[in-house]
Amino acid sequence: MDPQTGELLSLDGQTALVTGGATGIGESIARLLASAGAHVVIGDIDTEGAARVAADIETAGHSAAAVGMDVTSEVSARAGVETAADVTGRLDILVNNAGSYAEAGGIIDQSYESWRKAVDVNLDSVFLCSKPAAETMARANQGGVIVSIASVDGLLPCLGTAYDSAKAAVMHFTASLAVDLAPFGVRVNAVAPGNIDVETLRRMRAGDLPRVWSAATENSGLMGPLMQQRSSNIPLGRRGQPEEVARAVLFLSARASSYMTGQTLVVDGGWTLV
Repeated sequence: MDPQTGELLSLDGQTALVTGGATGIGESIARLLASAGAHVVIGDIDTEGAARVAADIETAGHSAAAVGMDVTSEVSARAGVETAADVTGRLDILVNNAGSYAEAGGIIDQSYESWRKAVDVNLDSVFLCSKPAAETMARANQGGVIVSIASVDGLLPCLGTAYDSAKAAVMHFTASLAVDLAPFGVRVNAVAPGNIDVETLRRMRAGDLPRVWSAATENSGLMGPLMQQRSSNIPLGRRGQPEEVARAVLFLSARASSYMTGQTLVVDGGWTLV
């Protein structure tokens, strides 16, 4: 490969914060960005998991650190972003990956408290982390990148009114923030994964973990046979892997996507096409 082509995906010398990086898609993102040369800070409420991933990355010969942070807390989110920037004196990339399937299901079975929890972790957290990151990047005047993990559920209703609505809002927030931060050279994009084979969902299907929705809510349109059929009808014929989402995040974080901002990149095997 031409070295100049390889440089398009290089993150050498950059610092990236990946929220929710202790497991699943976030863990894959953290590992890939580190392999591309970034110093990766894994931010997670699961401090032990974050430390494990950081240690694995270091063992592999790359650079990483861990920070405990609750992305639904304004104080904790800001402290996590500031800690990540303090590690190397800069913050070049923020990946808003933290989120949760919990509180999914139909509206008849969902309380307002449940709705608020889903919106807090899947939407408010994106604002709470993006604001201090944007302030840091604008102050440094060296550009920057913010990538948020949305979902195909924000394009086509599937998992529940609160989750779907929050993920749709993440996409619009991405577009709005891209315009807002363009004068500072900060690019803002999102990735919308489809049906991804993560450990949490595997364990739910196997019965090792409780489902995030009740049996009663399966009678609703969102969780019923129609949605189950659509979710299994993927043109490429398989679920995606976390590393396939991570590759999209790497592309949006690197110079290869230098003229992209305000976009949502769909990584779903064609799920939204049928």
